[in-house]
Amino acid sequence: MTVYEILTYEYDLPLLKLLNRRMSEMDCAYALEAVADGVVLKIRGAHPEDAAAEALSSVLGRDLRYFALAEFTDTLPLSLSEKQVVLTDALKAASCREERRVLHEKLAAYFAAHRTLVLEGFLHFRMQEFLMLWELAVEQAAARVLMNKEYSELIETLKRFVNGRTSRVGLLSVCIHADGTITLSDDNDVHIEYVDCAPDGILNLLVNMAPCRLNVYDLSGKEKNRLTEAIVAVFGDRVKLYR
Repeated sequence: MTVYEILTYEYDLPLLKLLNRRMSEMDCAYALEAVADGVVLKIRGAHPEDAAAEALSSVLGRDLRYFALAEFTDTLPLSLSEKQVVLTDALKAASCREERRVLHEKLAAYFAAHRTLVLEGFLHFRMQEFLMLWELAVEQAAARVLMNKEYSELIETLKRFVNGRTSRVGLLSVCIHADGTITLSDDNDVHIEYVDCAPDGILNLLVNMAPCRLNVYDLSGKEKNRLTEAIVAVFGDRVKLYR
């Protein structure tokens, strides 16, 4: 019988419960015992390092990943609700990047030579590429949260500006074509076509014109069109949307 000691001095993990759940999926005889700061794992049979590596790779790659991501997220200068969004987003992204095979090989090689493993030591010294990916997932999620926050603040500013501005146009029709071109038509049947105009430019134009009513014909075929959503958000009940 091969005996491994798995310890942690930093993470408040229910190691006994987590390892028991993972080891129960293995086709081998094992026993687990709680000790100070960790557990003792006893495995009977050939290649015990593979069974231990398989079980612990799940603990590290899934359970401990959450704690690591939460630590990265907690250092961000964001509100609690924003941190919750970042952590949820980062967990989804990190799970897509999970390389369980690589982690299993690292652990199997380690257990072939050692009988004691400290989780935080293994994580920081032998899983640096995982930590980098997890930290990157948090940074990218935080960037999206900040970008959405700035966008929402911009939309609110434009909405207030439009509501306080005297309308220069009665009815204005906006046709968003599938090829990206945009056609504006006013109630005097004047047509202007924009071929290479960014959505922000069109939105600024509409804000300055401040029409009383807007008919938006979204022919882009997209489930979510940035320009369409921005127009609806800024002009509210002035808009009639046709898809």
